[in-house]
Amino acid sequence: MAFNVDKIFPPKSDAEMQKSAKRNTICETLRLVYKDINSGKLEKAKYKLRVAVTMAKAMDKKLKEYNRPFSRNLFPKKEKK
Repeated sequence: MAFNVDKIFPPKSDAEMQKSAKRNTICETLRLVYKDINSGKLEKAKYKLRVAVTMAKAMDKKLKEYNRPFSRNLFPKKEKK
């Protein structure tokens, strides 16, 4: 059974991706990546994706500190074969 991420997290519109924020958040970093890719700046986009992954991992670690079982029911369980 394949996991369909679009059902749980539908993608944002192009208009939403054109917004900008004053703070350096994960969402802002991903919007900048989107703009870089549209402009053909792939090396800049790759670097910003690495930054976004680092930010996401730090956020995940902090959320687990605050509430350990927070993600227990977030994703569907895998079927055992």
